[in-house]
Amino acid sequence: MKKQSMVILFVLFAVWQNPVILLGQTSGLPRFAVLSDTHFENRRGEGAKVKVPNALKNLMNQKTTVDAVFVVGDLTDHGNQNEYDQLVATFGDKRFIPEHVAVYLMMGFNHDKSSSSATDAVKNILGSTATNAQKNFLEKVQKPLHQYVEIKGYPFITLSEGGNRPSPYNDEVKKFLEEKLADAAQKYPDKPIFVFTHVPPLNTCYGSWKHEGWGTDVFTPILNRYPQAIVFSGHSHFPIGDPRSIHQEKFTSVNDGSTTYSEVEPNILNIGIHPENYDKVTEGLIVNVLENGNVEIERWDTYRNEEILPRWTIDAPHDGSQFHYTNSRNGVTSPVFAEEIQPTVSDVTENSCTVTFPQATDNEIVHRYLVEILDGGKVLFSFRKFSQFYLNSEMPEELRVTFTDLPHNKTLSARVTAIDSYNNSSKPIQSNVFQTSTK
Repeated sequence: MKKQSMVILFVLFAVWQNPVILLGQTSGLPRFAVLSDTHFENRRGEGAKVKVPNALKNLMNQKTTVDAVFVVGDLTDHGNQNEYDQLVATFGDKRFIPEHVAVYLMMGFNHDKSSSSATDAVKNILGSTATNAQKNFLEKVQKPLHQYVEIKGYPFITLSEGGNRPSPYNDEVKKFLEEKLADAAQKYPDKPIFVFTHVPPLNTCYGSWKHEGWGTDVFTPILNRYPQAIVFSGHSHFPIGDPRSIHQEKFTSVNDGSTTYSEVEPNILNIGIHPENYDKVTEGLIVNVLENGNVEIERWDTYRNEEILPRWTIDAPHDGSQFHYTNSRNGVTSPVFAEEIQPTVSDVTENSCTVTFPQATDNEIVHRYLVEILDGGKVLFSFRKFSQFYLNSEMPEELRVTFTDLPHNKTLSARVTAIDSYNNSSKPIQSNVFQTSTK
């Protein structure tokens, strides 16, 4: 290894051993951006080389600048050195990240991997268990895997991948979190503690549920002791417009979306986990600590440079007594269609038709629609259609579904039901009857 690289790794070792870094106590309160899943070299849609700079410019060009940017993993698509080169070049470009803004990068679990072997210098720092992915991260990013920093009087803890399947985090990472949370709780009483990790805590925010396979319970016993912890994660690519992207029970868990493309939960739509225009979705957060001690979260559609409203507010005191983003938050509120609205049926043949219907409204979002073809009161066919709420201002005002294999010479009708994120269903709307033709 070159002498210069050895010096860099020595500095990293020093920071690893004593990771509390004070970033100049300037006036004001922290304001920071969070994003994830940049997946450099991914080429879905316009690709990461276009999407990530665009997302950064949109987040950085708000009226009030941020103190720092936290990128919570899956930085690259495969962990290759050339992908890390693209990452470092982009986040080091002052056209996208102003000079004064600190950047914190975390290594992800499943994408930030590499086929090259770890160097002796890296193994000396991390031990014989150093992975190939850690090698590239340390040599290219030139930052510690995990960090514990202070920004304007508030504590921040970042965690990178530190294990192999089935667990993305090893005992060393858990020990780091446990020690730093305990230290932060003592040094910063009554303040939130900001935690950043690629994989979300299991069964908390949208994208973390066990049946989806995206969450981990590795940190849960530790985090459960700290109601002041606010945990930001990615990994699932699930859209942040869904209100379930923030969750509070023992602590606060927040999904920050993706900077390359979106997904939704499996087995919920007929089209699968990648609905229409999923590759035209990039998202991120801007987080503000307010004068009254509250934490305000802005959700941003970074593809269209649009804020997703309403903002979320995590209320002080940060002791769990003010949690309101709980599992029971939505009650029984259901979506509604406008009065006297009906689906329309067109392009009817002997065995097919197209059903068109307007979007319903909800107190938060309509997630999907159940579209059915009826023979009297009997359901012959059904289709689960995504609302495309993640397109925000470009969300279509009406949707359509084409059915095939209908019975010929039958009198049928179409029925549509809107369903929100909590599985609350609207009163269905139904079309006039229509007749398929004879063969």
